[in-house]
Amino acid sequence: MLLTELIAGCEAMGLRQMLAVIGDGAVNQASVKRHTALGFAPSGWIIGSGFKHGRWCDTVLMQLAMNGGADGAPDPHVRAEQRFRAARGEG
Repeated sequence: MLLTELIAGCEAMGLRQMLAVIGDGAVNQASVKRHTALGFAPSGWIIGSGFKHGRWCDTVLMQLAMNGGADGAPDPHVRAEQRFRAARGEG
């Protein structure tokens, strides 16, 4: 429920991408399956990125496109876009 609410809140803010970093992805398949069910797609795999319980663990990266994702122009009314432009002096 929490992840579903987080996605809805980010969509409402106009954000376009959400990334999930899932530690111990090879063992934690339930988390990978849950993210997949919510629309996340695999976007990377970091092999041997952590050591836990005497073994090396992989990290799975997943990505969710929201509000058109990479298609279309950035929305100038989204706060994240405003901050980005201000940091570049486009303000």
